[in-house]
Formats: sequence, C-alpha cells, structure tokens
Amino acid sequence: MFVDRQDEIATLKERWSSDRPEFFVLYGRRRVGKSHLLLHVGESRPFLYFEATSGSERDHLDDLSTVLAHVTGRDLFLAQRLTSWRAAFAALSELVAEGPMMIVLDEFQFIARREPEIGSLINRFVKEQEGNAGLLLCIAGSDVSFFEKEVVGYGATTYGRRTGSLRLAPFEWRHIEPFVEGWSVEDQIRTWGVFGGIPYYLDEIDKTGPLGDSILRGVLYPGAKLRNEPTFLLSQESRLDSLDTYMSCLRSIAGGTTRLNEIAQRIGKTRGEEARPFLAVLEEMGLVERRWPVTQAGSKKVYYAIADNFLRFWFRFVAPNEARLHDRAGAERVLKTVILPQLDKFVSEDAFERVCQRWVLDHVPAAVRVGRWWGQIRKREGGQLRSITYEADVVAVDEAGGVIAVGSCKWPDATTPGHEHSAAELDKLETIRKELGAPDAKLLFFDRVAFSPRLQELAEQRDDVTLVRVKDLRA
Repeated sequence: MFVDRQDEIATLKERWSSDRPEFFVLYGRRRVGKSHLLLHVGESRPFLYFEATSGSERDHLDDLSTVLAHVTGRDLFLAQRLTSWRAAFAALSELVAEGPMMIVLDEFQFIARREPEIGSLINRFVKEQEGNAGLLLCIAGSDVSFFEKEVVGYGATTYGRRTGSLRLAPFEWRHIEPFVEGWSVEDQIRTWGVFGGIPYYLDEIDKTGPLGDSILRGVLYPGAKLRNEPTFLLSQESRLDSLDTYMSCLRSIAGGTTRLNEIAQRIGKTRGEEARPFLAVLEEMGLVERRWPVTQAGSKKVYYAIADNFLRFWFRFVAPNEARLHDRAGAERVLKTVILPQLDKFVSEDAFERVCQRWVLDHVPAAVRVGRWWGQIRKREGGQLRSITYEADVVAVDEAGGVIAVGSCKWPDATTPGHEHSAAELDKLETIRKELGAPDAKLLFFDRVAFSPRLQELAEQRDDVTLVRVKDLRA
C-alpha cells in the first residue's frame, strides 16, 4: 500500500522533468518510507535502483554489477565485475548516454564508509553530465547524522553539485487514515499516539480488531516486529558510540524527566552540559526536540520531549516492563493492567495537543507558529499579590509574533469527575491572553468528551470563543 506523499512525489517528478541534470539527496530516519517512495516514483520510467548494505567495497561493487546486468541485459557485468567506483561511474555514464535514466544509490552511507573519495567521484560524474537533461541521480539513506554533516552540510564534498535535497518526515496524524480506515477519529488519534507516523510501524495495525490487539501482536509479544525496534534504530546510527546512554536519555524523558540537569543526573552525569551532546544527536536524528513557550523561542525556559510517538510509547511502557514481557501471558497482563488503563492519559499528555495545534495551523488564518505556553502571572488572591503558574496547551502567533489564538485541550477518561471543559477554563484563557498582550485573541477549546452547558452557552453568545469536538478535527 502506498500512502500520501503527494508533495514528495511531485518534487521528484519535477526534478525528473527539469531541463538540466539533477543530483538530489533524500534522507530520513529508518522506516520512514524513503525506499518505498523512490521505487514508486521510478516504477514507470527507466530506472536503476541500488541499495547498499553493511559490507565491504567488494560486496557493494559485486552487487552493483548484478544490478547493472539486470537493467542493461548485458551479462558482461557478471563476467567482468566492477573493480572500483571509478569503473562504476564510467559504466553509469555509458548507461545514461543511451537515454533518460533515474539512478538511485540507496543507503549511501554504507558506500561512503568504504570509499572516502565517493563524494569527489559523484561531483565529477555530475559535472560530466552537465549537458544531459535526462539524468536524475538520487542518493538516499537512513543515517541522519551522516547526511546532515557529510552530504547536505556546507562542508560536505558533495554540496557543490547537489541541486536539491529533502529530509523525509513521518506522517502527521491526518495522513494515517488509510491504515485505520473505518475507525473513529478518537481511535485514529490514539493509534497515532502509539504508533506515530512511520509507515513501517503503522503496517502492524490490524483494522479488524481493537487497537490493543495491534499493540500486543506488533509490540509486546515475544518476537513481535517492533519489540526491539528502538534498540535497532539507534544501533544503526554512526555517531552513537554509547548506545546505553542514548537509550537512558530517551527513557528518562519518556518517564517525565525533561530538564537538562535532571536528565544529566538520571544518565549518570554530574552536570547538564555533559548530557547536552547526547541530546543534540537525538535532536539531529529527529527523535528528541527542545520546547519553549511558543512566544519565547530560544529562551532558557526549555524542556526536552520525545518527538516520535512510538518511541515515547515504547520507552514509557515497554522498556520499564521488559521483565514482565517474557511470554504472551505476561504481555497480555501488561496491556490489560498497565497500558490500557493509562492510554488516554498518555495520549492527552502530548499527541492530542499536537493534533489540536496542527488543526489551528490549518484553520486559523495568519497562524504561522503554534505551540504550548507557560509562565508566571501575578494575581491577587486573598488580598495578597501572588505569582501563579499558568499553562496553555495551544497558543498561535502570526508572522509578526503577535498572539492570535489561545487554547485548551482535554482528552480525559470519561469516568473522571470534572472531566469536561467548564467556564472556569474560559477565565483562565482570558487571563493568559491578557498577560500575552492579546485581548482580542481567539479562545479555543478542544475536548474529547464534552463541554459544560455554561461554556456552550457562552460560546454561542461570543464570537471569540470556539468549541472544537474531536470529530471536527477531521474537517
């Protein structure tokens, strides 16, 4: 099943039909769908696809010889296999001289580790093809650190000849519907909160049963495809020379330890600065992100969050319960007694807020950035002036940095007393928007369950108050 990626397909097709030779770089974390995308684009055109593996240069050249023999129909490549990458590019030059050709070197980092001169060889190859508008050369790979530093960075040997690049991102929640077709919007959000936006992970979902069944078969059971996925994911990155420390960072953040100094202590470091390099690499990989109050980007009021929903789920529920997951019965007990009772709380803490923030970007004109906000507000209580901490789940700012919307998100267990949004929440948001110097900002309320009758009445009376139910998030 090929899902979405229409913008990315359009980008690659534009490169293919341009009036010049193209050298394009596509990269992104493992399982995000790079190879699937490239194979989809190349299926209806002259196409050479080579995927390198972890091995020697001799292995790579032998495998490329086999691919060339298949594409060209010339058994000579099997009888006289390529002996160097210079010879390989000479063969590719002959191939593209015969007509338009899309050439993909996938998992390129494995080639570069064995052939230090590969960047210069690519530069020379592309330069030689300056008059050939029928060439689309694409190098792709999953070692994000390598691509950021060695391929698309300003100091990279391949930078000068590159005509474009794209870091492929996971699906946002609104793009996962084909994987959960027929499910309620609530269950679609829960699913995205657990499996995230990686197609390889979403393929584990069985639409014929409840979400819990997919969690069992895909993640918890011994031998499940995603049981040890985070360990494998991290072990494939070239810059991660202390796997245990990176795993500990992620587990700390998933467990609620989100400030730099606290994370440092948790992973056995004495100062926050000792933890920063590890977190910086995880940021570069797109697994962790720093978050500030949306109106104060770059301030010292920062915390760390796991950006990938599945990793957040795995480090919250799987890693701490490994000893209980040694058989199917244990996995079923963990699902029943640990995961399902906490699932809605887990979804409410991050995934649902991000869904609502995305809705604001799509539906509030002039919104260019949306995120959380928190800070101290001075208020008089009991005759005394006090500093009280306030938080808003959603704050939208315009291009000039002005606040144009403030919102609250609730994704409660319906049996929890006081779960619904009340008029008191309206008072809170009015206080926050006044503090932010935005008395006319829209007030938004997102709720999975219900709004109090009084809040509904006020929303009908006021133009600045909007109530958004879960089903409306698909609109």
